[in-house]
Amino acid sequence: MSIPSEIRPLVDELYEVLNDTDSQATQGLFALRRAMSLFPENEILMQYFSSISNFQFCVAGTRLQAENMVNNILLAGVPDEDVQKAADYLAALLHIAPESKMMIEKVIEKLEVLS
Repeated sequence: MSIPSEIRPLVDELYEVLNDTDSQATQGLFALRRAMSLFPENEILMQYFSSISNFQFCVAGTRLQAENMVNNILLAGVPDEDVQKAADYLAALLHIAPESKMMIEKVIEKLEVLS
């Protein structure tokens, strides 16, 4: 069974946002590690590292929730009402996912100011 066509764009967009956010966080951590190698005791850098790591954890958790919802939709005999509830939940995840991305962007911007 495949994902219903009316939900497919929602799922694709959510995964795209999560992948972009994860990629951005990885790049931020790479830049942060370079800065931390120069200033290993800098508390601000440690806080940024912790923040970005937490955002990556949030992205991983959101991805897992989305995958579970999609897997539940794919089960045979799922009532339309449950599919709609899953779609609503996925839409809610899509609504909150960009917030993590914006937070990561802010941390990276602050890091660039320090560099």
